[in-house]
Amino acid sequence: MMVDKPEKTRVSVTMTEAYTDALDILVGKGLYLNRGEAVLEALRHFFRGYGIEPFATKSAELEA
Repeated sequence: MMVDKPEKTRVSVTMTEAYTDALDILVGKGLYLNRGEAVLEALRHFFRGYGIEPFATKSAELEA
């Protein structure tokens, strides 16, 4: 069974070099594939802290 991928929107963010350096460290350690993946994970954590779940989990996708 195929699951439709959610529509994506590109968002540009301007940040200081300290943030981009920190993102590059995480990517360099192999924790994330790229800066964007690290930022998305940070946003997921941020939203969960406020009780917001705007994204599908892999387990929910498998149950569908």
